[in-house]
Amino acid sequence: MPLLNLDNFTIKDEVIPAEKLASMLEADQSKDLSVQLRDNGYLLLRSVYNPSDVQAARDEILKRLAEVGEVAEPISDAISTGTSERRLHYPNTKELGAFWKSVSEGSALRRVINGPEITSVMEEIFGEKVTHFSFAWLRAMQAGKASPVHIDHPYMNRGTKNLLTCWCPIGPVGLDEGTLYILENSHTWSDIRAQFEGLDVDRDKTRLGHIEDTPLALAERKSSRFLTTSFNPGDCLIFGMFMVHGSFDNNSPLGRIRLSCDTRFQPINQPMDPRFSGKNPLAHSGLGYGCLTASLPMNETRAPR
Repeated sequence: MPLLNLDNFTIKDEVIPAEKLASMLEADQSKDLSVQLRDNGYLLLRSVYNPSDVQAARDEILKRLAEVGEVAEPISDAISTGTSERRLHYPNTKELGAFWKSVSEGSALRRVINGPEITSVMEEIFGEKVTHFSFAWLRAMQAGKASPVHIDHPYMNRGTKNLLTCWCPIGPVGLDEGTLYILENSHTWSDIRAQFEGLDVDRDKTRLGHIEDTPLALAERKSSRFLTTSFNPGDCLIFGMFMVHGSFDNNSPLGRIRLSCDTRFQPINQPMDPRFSGKNPLAHSGLGYGCLTASLPMNETRAPR
């Protein structure tokens, strides 16, 4: 499938050349998902969730963002105001974290990201009963912003190695709205694994957990491509801890906010990283949800760790 509007694929305003872009392969849900995950490093799954459930979660989140002045009327259009009153209501890291925790634990959102549909998919992949982190990485990305290139392992490796990420768009995500990318075959890169395996960003403060190369420089060095797609309500993307990924700049011409949420699943009988479990997960540096850039006002940013 061709990727249209190729000039809209930028990362920190750097245009990604057309020859470095390709479409993700859709998983064949009638065949063994674990084999496809092993071979491709990811599973692009269409229509996993009920679209009406995704819409309810989207409405729930946008209402909370509108309460702090970050979404313009009509709220359902998800257009950013470019301003925020979040710090007026929640002036410090603890209070910002508490606010974002309350948004991230909304019942409609949890019905999607922790619901029976994705649980069933994960049990098919693992071949056994599964559980999930109680902590969820909800992101609201306004125009001009992107998620940095990284792998997940350095941030969540105190439990089982049998851990998968599920990236779930909370509503439609067009190709120009900061869609997710993965670097083709990066789950097989031994140098990335050697650099980061065993690194715990909370224990080793002298080492960075993120990849320092620019995404394009890394793709060129590894003769890789950026695999991406648009997403519809109900879709998701599953990948492992060593898949290199990030997002393109949100170049929405309308200023639409991109909503997405990451969750992590694992076999139920294996040890879980204690930072992300329980009713009040401590997460990184004991900050709870305050450790997330997403807890900041939408028009602020924070350097990656």
